[in-house]
Amino acid sequence: MSHRTIPKANVADVAKEQGVLISRRACAAALTAATVGLGRAFAAPELYKDPRANIERRITDLLQRLTVEEKVNLCHGNVTMDTPKRFQGGGIPRLGIGELRMLDGRQGIRPMDTKTPTTALPCTLSLSCTWSLEAASEFGALLARELLALDQHVLLAPCMNLMRSPLGGRNFENLGEDPLLAGRMASAYIQGAQKIGVAGCSAILVANDYEAHRHYTSSNMDERTLREMHLLPFELSIAEGRVWTIMAANNLYNGVHIAANRHLLQEILKDKLGFDGVILTDWRAAYETIPTAMAGTDMTTGICAYVFGDGRFLEAVRSGQVPQTLLDEKVSRVLRLYFRTGVTNPEIRSKGEIETPRHRTLARRLAAEGMVLLRNDRGLLPVDPAKVRNVVVTGPGASVVPAGGGSGAVKPPFAVTPWAGIRSVFADRARLEPNADAKSVREADLVLFFAVDARHGEGTDRVSVELPDGQAARITELAGANPNLVVTLLVGGPVSVEPWADKTRAILAAWYAGQSTGDAIADVLTGKVNPSAKLTCTFGRQLKDYACHALGQWPPQLLAGMKQPVPPPLKPEERIPLYAYAADYKEGVFMGYRWFDEHQIEPRFPFGHGLSYTIFKLSGMKLREGSEKITVSCTVVNTGTREGAEVVQLYLAPPKGSVPRPPRELKGFARVSLRPGERRQVQIDLRPSALAYYDEASGRWKAEAGRYEIQIGKSSRDIQLRSDLKLSRDRFFSQL
Repeated sequence: MSHRTIPKANVADVAKEQGVLISRRACAAALTAATVGLGRAFAAPELYKDPRANIERRITDLLQRLTVEEKVNLCHGNVTMDTPKRFQGGGIPRLGIGELRMLDGRQGIRPMDTKTPTTALPCTLSLSCTWSLEAASEFGALLARELLALDQHVLLAPCMNLMRSPLGGRNFENLGEDPLLAGRMASAYIQGAQKIGVAGCSAILVANDYEAHRHYTSSNMDERTLREMHLLPFELSIAEGRVWTIMAANNLYNGVHIAANRHLLQEILKDKLGFDGVILTDWRAAYETIPTAMAGTDMTTGICAYVFGDGRFLEAVRSGQVPQTLLDEKVSRVLRLYFRTGVTNPEIRSKGEIETPRHRTLARRLAAEGMVLLRNDRGLLPVDPAKVRNVVVTGPGASVVPAGGGSGAVKPPFAVTPWAGIRSVFADRARLEPNADAKSVREADLVLFFAVDARHGEGTDRVSVELPDGQAARITELAGANPNLVVTLLVGGPVSVEPWADKTRAILAAWYAGQSTGDAIADVLTGKVNPSAKLTCTFGRQLKDYACHALGQWPPQLLAGMKQPVPPPLKPEERIPLYAYAADYKEGVFMGYRWFDEHQIEPRFPFGHGLSYTIFKLSGMKLREGSEKITVSCTVVNTGTREGAEVVQLYLAPPKGSVPRPPRELKGFARVSLRPGERRQVQIDLRPSALAYYDEASGRWKAEAGRYEIQIGKSSRDIQLRSDLKLSRDRFFSQL
């Protein structure tokens, strides 16, 4: 329902209905007020003088004035199956309050009309590799401005499911394998959006890391694994990001669909973590009205809007199966979201901007900032274009701009291919040769091979870490013909670089880099941008190096006696909750680099790895303990000849205790930019709870007495500074 003005006759009727006497003058004022939502002349006027104030009192005021039907209407999306309307719902027509509108926007806004071009940013995995909270905030703010320009309220992003397997179909939409890094980056992304009045959405709760049968797959894990790993990014998005919405995923958690999982939604998110926003469903995540309502879900959207719509929720409330107080609690949250995003007061919302020069510039910069230089043998890169006469550009990625499918798809106004970016720098000294012959390769000063992975995205996982269509053999052949070979990976996650990695001079992980792919790659290869990104996922040498594959837990197993189900139907009467596949998280907290470290597996490229065109030295580590925080500092010096950025990574090595713990865990990080010769002291503050693990027996975080080692390094396998910290007694914490 769009915003509208209440007719004159209706204003007086509404005032009479509410038992408020108003004058003709007040009626005239109400005509204007109705367009901004609340009809202030017939409510408590003092509550509505400042649209950004008195939110909690305004919620209480409105709750007393809404009918049960109006309250229920706020709790579901549009119940029609018309695709464009699945992203909107609610509203209070009687009060002139429009509907809530939301769109996907993981790395670019995806308008439902598909005609409006929007800025295609690099994928979120690339963003995570910047290790920059500032970049994450800029990323979220850009998306929010474009969402405002489309007159929307909720940005259905960021995604923060952890990378359990390199085959996960939506790895590129998420923020890597470490929960702390994912949570901190997501929080900055959310704050970047919410500071200008657009709701962020912590997506997609929880352990939604497998796509093929996500609607029927249960992610089964103990409470410690949930709290320390897969839920932690969401917890941080509440505590640090102050996120306004959370999306319940399509999968199940411990045998129960997440939208109906009371332990997860009500007991943990709302009761323990104090989340005060709206829990909404993914588009097919809910099935049954009463279990969904009682679990803590506040709003059903998309295809499953009918769960709280079609009169079902209304009947459950009227019959007493769902308490009126529970309905009011949900409506309070929804109204809070309406006030926060300006649904009730559209005049306070910025007009935003979409696909502007500012956004184009930022998209190109962010793309380059997220590219990780994995290998640079004997300093082949950066290349000085003035000194190179003959460049051969080849590989299946040279003339395309790869991007993931599904909710991560974006339709930009333009897309710069790698070939176009290289051509703009080297002009006619570069040649595109899709099937370069041996002679031209041997004669080239430089060979640039652009590799791509198999297409994947929402609903589709990869089946192999190998580069498809014989690319590995082709790279090996090229490396034999010309040692000056640079391989650029246009991929959505880790891929195998065997057996050719040691035969090439340079490898650049460019990821899915968005509309400015080619320009950003050219910026990095030529040194216009000094690569400073670090991996947020481990590149193993083989698939069985990863925990879930080593333990035989990927893909999830079809339960005994079950037939492989068809995709979930769209008709409400045909949809039933179903548990068909088991994804057992037997690795527990030993996932990603933690597994590699625990089992002493040598990765090809470790978590946190990334090279630069300059050299950084870390020294002078200091540790200062306080009652409220532990302060760790060190000095970073740029001893090279180029300006660049280093990421100082802080890891914790715990003592042996009552439960198994990883050899090291990331506990903090700081990115610092330095000119040649410049030095700076970097400080990272830790809460005392950073020493803790989740103790299932007490339901609290527990730091056991013993000697902890604080480590500072350039990657999880490149630890340069160490200092001990002794804890004399066990300590417990209610929250991490």
